[in-house]
Amino acid sequence: MSVTVMYPSSDIPTLKLKASPLYYIIGVRVLFFTWDDVVRFSREIRRLPQPEIDEELRGWSWGDSVMASSATWLLGVSDITGNFCPNGRDVYLRYVLRIKQRDNQVLQKGRLIHEVFSKAVTLVKRIIYESNGDIDGGKLYRLMSDVGVKLRSEVVSKYDLIGREGAMWIFDKLWDEAARTYSAALDKALSRSAYMALESLVAATVPLITEFPIDGSLIGLSRALRIDAFMPPSLLVEIKSRKPDPIYELSLVGYALAFESHYEIPINYGILVYVDVDPGIKRVFVRPSVIPISSKARSEFIELRDRRKEMLIYGEVPRVAEHCPVECPYIHYCRGGLDG
Repeated sequence: MSVTVMYPSSDIPTLKLKASPLYYIIGVRVLFFTWDDVVRFSREIRRLPQPEIDEELRGWSWGDSVMASSATWLLGVSDITGNFCPNGRDVYLRYVLRIKQRDNQVLQKGRLIHEVFSKAVTLVKRIIYESNGDIDGGKLYRLMSDVGVKLRSEVVSKYDLIGREGAMWIFDKLWDEAARTYSAALDKALSRSAYMALESLVAATVPLITEFPIDGSLIGLSRALRIDAFMPPSLLVEIKSRKPDPIYELSLVGYALAFESHYEIPINYGILVYVDVDPGIKRVFVRPSVIPISSKARSEFIELRDRRKEMLIYGEVPRVAEHCPVECPYIHYCRGGLDG
């Protein structure tokens, strides 16, 4: 397996960011990672040049210089890197004017992908625990499939803007991928040792912890941050389903800074996973990328954080952006009723 270093395409809006290059992992095209994937990521990260990181830009330096931030407004990472408005108007509308967000198909699709991802990983672990070790890959796959059939209608009913048929296809496709991936991983773990402790069997099958909690309050972020997944040895995983953009790299940077401030464990790289799901042509495209959490990227996130917070603290009213993405949940407010 090799790594190709690529730079963001010039036709992607950068929001004046100078984001780091994306280190695309070649050969890993799955959403549900196993220990084989952990090994691949770790091997390739060792081969990459280590990013230069100033000590003052580590999250644990929260009491010093640029890392320090007012606790007046504790923002979510998505408030800073959500990529809805380059002027931060969405943040102002949410926190100051308290304008209600309006849902749309793009946002629902993203939430559906995240929900299936989290529920599938959690259920695999639960099934293995409840089996008390009396399980193999075939049994895990059957149980996952059975529960998926029962769970599908409940999950899909929440995403009416996608369309029932399309939402069901997304659910079935991702759920089946999880069932197949972790059934094979379970059999592989059992082949190495048939007498593993139950906790070890679960950990050997699924290396992910989904919705991993991080308290970002020490660096001016929310106390209830949730990264999509945490993966050994210390990799943060963020899933995105919208059009690729350099600003999403900074989402990982924000979580990394918060993680370092909370747990005081260094994060030098993160995994950014783009998921493109198209029920119309029955296609799921997954592209994981290794993102260096460099000093440059950290400085860019901090600058964006400070800009958003100053706007809220001083009551600055951001102007309407020249170009608004149709998936913005506030476009109905800013564009006089237009709701993409």
